[in-house]
Amino acid sequence: MRISVLSLHTSPAAQPGQGDAGGMNVYVDQSVRALAEAGHRVDVFTADPGGLDGSGGNDGDRVSTGTGADVGTGDDNGTGGHDSTRMEIAESITLHHLPTDAMTKDELADAIDELAQLLNDHPDFRAAEFIWAHYWISAEAALRAREITAESSLAPSEPAHADRAFEPDRVRVPIAVSMHTIGAVKNRDSETNHERPQRLQAEERIAAEADLLVAGTPVERRDLISEVGAEPDSVVIARPGVDHTLYRPGEKSAARQRLGFGDDEAIVLYVGRMQFIKGTDVAVDALAELRERDPHLASRTRGILLGAASGVDPRTPAGAGGRPATVSSTYLRSLTSAIAAEPSVEVRLPVPAHVLVDYYRAADVLIVPSRSESFGLVAAEAASSGLPAIASAVGGLPEIVEHGHSGLLIADHNPRHWATAIETLLRDEELRRELGAHAVDRAERFDWGCTVAAVLDVLPDPDAVTAHKATADAGSRPRSAALGAY
Repeated sequence: MRISVLSLHTSPAAQPGQGDAGGMNVYVDQSVRALAEAGHRVDVFTADPGGLDGSGGNDGDRVSTGTGADVGTGDDNGTGGHDSTRMEIAESITLHHLPTDAMTKDELADAIDELAQLLNDHPDFRAAEFIWAHYWISAEAALRAREITAESSLAPSEPAHADRAFEPDRVRVPIAVSMHTIGAVKNRDSETNHERPQRLQAEERIAAEADLLVAGTPVERRDLISEVGAEPDSVVIARPGVDHTLYRPGEKSAARQRLGFGDDEAIVLYVGRMQFIKGTDVAVDALAELRERDPHLASRTRGILLGAASGVDPRTPAGAGGRPATVSSTYLRSLTSAIAAEPSVEVRLPVPAHVLVDYYRAADVLIVPSRSESFGLVAAEAASSGLPAIASAVGGLPEIVEHGHSGLLIADHNPRHWATAIETLLRDEELRRELGAHAVDRAERFDWGCTVAAVLDVLPDPDAVTAHKATADAGSRPRSAALGAY
């Protein structure tokens, strides 16, 4: 099957842990590889302002589009006459970059009609038999592109091409959507109102119009139904996976030597973007609280924040002592001050996966203090590597961390409670070892092959989708008939 995967606001080739790159980038990268391994041909589309790899430049090879003109020549190359770049990221997987003037995620959100037209004009997107969109921006663009196709089929404005006859009843390609985060849920869990009304309204439309919604956990499924009005039979649960060939237990001392940690140090690890929703402030405040209650333990503890500020260019020079550079956000300014005041905390920039696994192996405990988390891939990767986590009891994290068996769950974000949990695990090596062993066993359930199979197994039949097109256009398409029983 020919599959188009949309990750428009952030490229799956970008380094997770900085800017707008996080667990979703890993999800897209690993799931498209699993699709290819299952025998499918995958085209991935991004409009990441940082380019194909999210770094600020396009490193992809300029290649022929098969229409007689090389991409980047300015000729009509089958992509609406625009320049474009692409690169082969693995066998049967091509990553395409759509050219826009948008420089931020918000600007991309305001350019959805443009993105939809770029997709509709792209021959590889038009060849798709199934579309899997990630995040609301991609989903909106995919649905709008389908509308453009339908409009042009109903009322062609120019003669049909000689090599492609006009097909008014052309099969409507099914669209599946993974939200990854839901705006209403982020507002609810963080007790804020930070998400744009545009996003909140769009997610309700997506829930009503997409052929399939993909939830990572039963909790996310309930949120899709209760918060954005999804019909229950339109939502399938497909738990994310872990690359078990990479994330597996390893020798702790060797990993510490490679990373420059001493064998007698206690290492508390935080992995991810530094932002309010991820609870980075809770991690820093908990380590400061640990110093207040147990100065001796704190004196041999290193709190490693492995990540960069969300939305901040990772190439921006850090401040003195490796501290993050000051940024305009009130939250990040406050966080920067807290980090500077706590001597045990060290900020390190994000690292590739083959280095990240060394951090998991070298650390004593992972902390995941998120205020909202649809799943929590970092916790799953750490678990597979044998590292127990202290995590917030929110979203999908309880799917990964079984309290008292494979880690610890904290019901609030009070730094004192987090400091108590950190102190408990750092002082009990046997407990850490036991929790880590159970974490490895629990992580076995997370498999990318199973993730994509769960989605493909319930795809709407294209003929059924086409048969219901008239009612869909009227806003009353019966989902259960299109999707079948789950």
